[in-house]
Amino acid sequence: MNLVKWDRLDPLNSLTHIQREMSDLLDILSSAPQTEGYVSAEFPPIIVSTSEDNILVRAEIPGIRISDLDVQVVDDVLTIKGERKPVATTAKITYLRRERNYGTFARSIMLPEKADVEKVTASYKNGVLTVKLPKAAETKPKQVVIKKA
Repeated sequence: MNLVKWDRLDPLNSLTHIQREMSDLLDILSSAPQTEGYVSAEFPPIIVSTSEDNILVRAEIPGIRISDLDVQVVDDVLTIKGERKPVATTAKITYLRRERNYGTFARSIMLPEKADVEKVTASYKNGVLTVKLPKAAETKPKQVVIKKA
């Protein structure tokens, strides 16, 4: 049987550690931007997929005009910027619940592969922005022909 040294821990050290962790958590939660009582998520939500030849990025941005969108590809980063403007009404309206945010937004994502930026296209239909980024030729697999020696 071995003897194990027992260090008497101060029971308040554990409570102090928990208090510090809770304080850090509250700092993180209180520093996040909030909109009308809800913690905002990244906007716009996006879906990134790849095929053999292309990278497709779909961003859900309903209620925005194409002229208010800006799509750029710099190096391996796609940036979608825009502004959703509130609908102007002449009648006095009292909102009971309003979950759609208005204002400017920007989201940048690192592309999974190098894209041919000269051939990037974008379309907008039914509130969904689709950016098609053809893969750069150097990232596509090349078939090597084996010659008979």
